Amino acid sequence: MAEAMASKGMTEIINRAVVDYGFRLAVMWGPEDVISGSDLTDQEARILIEAIVPELKQLPDPVEPKDHLRVQQWLGNLAGGQ
Repeated sequence: MAEAMASKGMTEIINRAVVDYGFRLAVMWGPEDVISGSDLTDQEARILIEAIVPELKQLPDPVEPKDHLRVQQWLGNLAGGQ
């Protein structure tokens, strides 16, 4: 059985947070503001706050360009598998 995929909005937030440290800071320290400007469902917002933000806080600054895709996919799987 295939796992659910992250929504387009969640994917965009994750992908941008991996490559743009300033945006990552906004997601980590003001997720409610990011959520209010997005089309995330209540469940997705909960996943962002409870599952994705803690992982974003563990990422190196910066995430090396060669690692962007791998980290984006990993976080996307985490978001979609909740």
